[in-house]
Amino acid sequence: MNTWHIHIGGLVQGVGFRPYVCRMAGTLGIKGCVSNGNDGIHILFNATGEQADAFYSKLVNSPPANAIIRIHHCERTHPKKFDDFSIQASDTTAKPDMLLAPDIAICHQCLHEIQDPVSNRFQYPFTTCLECGPRYSVISSLPYDRENTTMAELKMCACCDTEYNDINNRRHYSQTNSCPYCSIPVHLFDNQGTAICHDTECAMVLVHQALQEGKIVAVKGIGGYLLLCDATRQHSIRTLRERKHRPAKPFAVMYSSLAMMEKDLIITGKEREALTGKVSPIVLCKLKQEPATGLCTNAVAPGLDKIGAMLPYTALLFLIAKRFAHPLIATSGNLSGSPVIYTDEDALIWLGDQADLILAFDRDIVTPQDDSVLQFSERYEHRIVIRRSRGLAPNYFPSPFEIENNILAMGAELKSSFALLDDHNLYVSQYLGDQGSFDSQESYKDTLRHLSALLHFKPCQILIDSHPNYYVSTLGGDIGEKLKIPVSAVQHHKAHFCAVLAENDLLNEENVLGVIWDGTGYGDDQQIWGGEFLLLEDGDISRYMHLDYFPQLLGDKMSKEPRISAVSLLRKNMDHLMMIRDQFSIEEREFYLKLLDQPQHLLTSSVGRLLDGIASMLNIQSFNTYEGEAAMKLEAAARTCDNRSFDHYAIPVNKNRLDWSVMTDAIMIDRKDDIAVPVIARKVFVSLAMLIRNVAIRAGVKKIAFSGGVFQNALLVDLITELMQEEFELYFHKQLSPNDECIGFGQIAYVQLKEQKEKNNRHLAEAGGSLI
Repeated sequence: MNTWHIHIGGLVQGVGFRPYVCRMAGTLGIKGCVSNGNDGIHILFNATGEQADAFYSKLVNSPPANAIIRIHHCERTHPKKFDDFSIQASDTTAKPDMLLAPDIAICHQCLHEIQDPVSNRFQYPFTTCLECGPRYSVISSLPYDRENTTMAELKMCACCDTEYNDINNRRHYSQTNSCPYCSIPVHLFDNQGTAICHDTECAMVLVHQALQEGKIVAVKGIGGYLLLCDATRQHSIRTLRERKHRPAKPFAVMYSSLAMMEKDLIITGKEREALTGKVSPIVLCKLKQEPATGLCTNAVAPGLDKIGAMLPYTALLFLIAKRFAHPLIATSGNLSGSPVIYTDEDALIWLGDQADLILAFDRDIVTPQDDSVLQFSERYEHRIVIRRSRGLAPNYFPSPFEIENNILAMGAELKSSFALLDDHNLYVSQYLGDQGSFDSQESYKDTLRHLSALLHFKPCQILIDSHPNYYVSTLGGDIGEKLKIPVSAVQHHKAHFCAVLAENDLLNEENVLGVIWDGTGYGDDQQIWGGEFLLLEDGDISRYMHLDYFPQLLGDKMSKEPRISAVSLLRKNMDHLMMIRDQFSIEEREFYLKLLDQPQHLLTSSVGRLLDGIASMLNIQSFNTYEGEAAMKLEAAARTCDNRSFDHYAIPVNKNRLDWSVMTDAIMIDRKDDIAVPVIARKVFVSLAMLIRNVAIRAGVKKIAFSGGVFQNALLVDLITELMQEEFELYFHKQLSPNDECIGFGQIAYVQLKEQKEKNNRHLAEAGGSLI
């Protein structure tokens, strides 16, 4: 009998791998030990060659449900005799080389326990096990052991300790284990920060009473505080909007069960799968014409036909939602434009202006995260990531990159997210918001510092967006200067294109058309790009075509007021311009007429601004109270169109520019002829899909890749698929969002593309030289 060593790397900590190894060893009669290391798990054991092969095969072919195995090997090692099989102390000597366990929504077994009066965890709000609970949000250092999490100071009782050490218990070596006898302390405060009670059941009763009375309660979740209130009570929702200064942005709604959710919403198979999965994200679902729970639909999501629905992802949230028995608004506890509040201290300082009660507990959050948001297109059920955060961040696996240097990619300014390439491991941070506020900038830096410290990460190169005024680009430059490493800029839309290419293993393809449509990005010609057709040919990216430029009036003000986009688009047709005059005061009309007479030096090709302008032309939205409001309501209007025809407007090609003015003129003529707004709105999106098809035919390509925030539009994605899937190969994002959260990943992909091009050129040169 020999001694063997198995090493398994990847996502193997925080997923119950060590207990799983113990049980497997017991089943096979194998003696040895297993331990965590900074590079995964290590197993030493005594066995014959046949036994070792069987043990090894079972571990790598049937791992725990939440595990991801990236590497594994088994080899004979120095003899050592074992008398049993045990879990040994972790080894922290190696540099971290692993994927990090994301936070996992409460599992079905734990849900059953907290509803079972016989269970010792009946109605216990912090019930977790090997397969669920906080992970990434509570890790302070590696490897993943209780002493390296914010559970370190919370000691287990004798009962939990017995479970922890029982090889046959589902909480064997569960690092977040606790029960009512060693409960995580709970604290309920009023909105002045005065403690009301520290008893769990008392706090739960008072929270329930407050919600019944129409009050707003701030509750600590896995990644930060949530604000809860009755989603069936107009007054409560109106009060929440007033306190958050959020007049129209839709709220997410939490239901205690799918059965309750289906009273209000049409839930497809893919949506059901996502809602009940281990991520438990917010999923945008279609409203029924007559919701049966009393949900105040227009107060929750004004002007929209979908709402963001979610199921409780912790025991605490489930117990609150179950007891309340009505839908609950569940929105991030934050100040307008700032990141989610996650410390108890900040909650008491800032959330008292928004909430009537604040429910805190003594398990600290290290890494704040918003809830992830997904949607699925109606007809083809394309999965579209709107926000990648809790449960999805920070791993990206498998990494598509083969780059020797460690890279820090800073990403973009809006919907910010950075990416780290650490040898063969790739990490894309959670959504970090728009970097326009000091708090968001501090959150970005804190997250970067924490993840870098966890991984002992040291970059050799930094990548930034080419926009000269992005905060994150300036920060990247400062880091590069401090570390004395190179800093390289990548154009925004090329990063978008490379992101979707890398997600679909297309970086080595010879001829791919990229359709990159968004709101804004700094172009190579110093103008604002956003309606781009890029072409990948032989490792190079060129700007093949783009939406014709129109003036970017008044800078960023234009993105906040769709009516300004309409003015810019209609500026050459005074009759049509006058049709939207009611959206302006007399003084404003005079101002914009004078402005249009002046030379405009900043131009845009943005599809995002085009859609904003069209929404204003149709009197759907003149002012955006939140990002994307006009475009979302335009899409919602289009979905209400009963006529599913492919009638569309022409968008002619003029050399390398696409003349949108023919379409906008036709839209205004349709308006004058009293054509219904939903009909016009649908024609707009069909027109954009037809435009992509026409450009692809002209370019002579068969492969088309899509990126940019416009492709969060599920209707447009379905129309593109319906019109083009028979003729073309269509590629969309998979793990990442098409919005700017993918930019950091795309910046690394751009480096991969360039390195591959240089490598191919070297091979060609060598081959050429050998023929002489």
